[in-house]
Amino acid sequence: MSYPVGPAPDGAWKLGGRYGQDIEKDAVPAIVTNGAKTKWSDAQAAHKTNVRDRIDSTYTIAVSANGSADKAVTTAQAAANAAANAQEKASTAYENASYWILECVVASAEVLLGVNELLLGPVLNVPSNRKAVLTDVHIALLEQPNGMSLEIRKWNAPGTQPTTVTTVTLDPKVTRRNIALPSVPVLDKERFYYYVTSVTGSIPPQVLQVAVAGAYL
Repeated sequence: MSYPVGPAPDGAWKLGGRYGQDIEKDAVPAIVTNGAKTKWSDAQAAHKTNVRDRIDSTYTIAVSANGSADKAVTTAQAAANAAANAQEKASTAYENASYWILECVVASAEVLLGVNELLLGPVLNVPSNRKAVLTDVHIALLEQPNGMSLEIRKWNAPGTQPTTVTTVTLDPKVTRRNIALPSVPVLDKERFYYYVTSVTGSIPPQVLQVAVAGAYL
């Protein structure tokens, strides 16, 4: 300590205009280490808050995420197994299926708009213990210069309700076309017929035949 004015305290020494006082040696360790201890304690607390606690929190989150991932994997495996089982059953059903095909001449000469020469269409006889599905349509023409479109249709058994199964558009010069369908149900005594919706250009296509094919399940 120092006292710039006034008398020197008891036990103080004087150096120039400043005074000092001796420190007992036993008090030195406390004076020297107290600040360091305080700083060390602060640093330890900060390390716990900023490092250890964050690591522990991250580990907890990681463990939780890992558990969720395990559940997701298990669920995905179950779904994959179910899909594989369904596919196997479907494959077995198709392996045991018998196949059918109906082909007819829609136009024997020029292809015109409408139903052309096919007024009623071929009929499918479905056994009572089976189901029928339409899976493919095959279109063939002798000539088709400029493009055309037609609809694949079917009548219900009483012939009172038409349904359009799909619409097919042919580019110029295309005389063969195969169309795969997603297993369209076909009921007993339903009849297929074909309706030409457009013919491009002034030169009509020549000779149109259509075949529909599927399976009995």
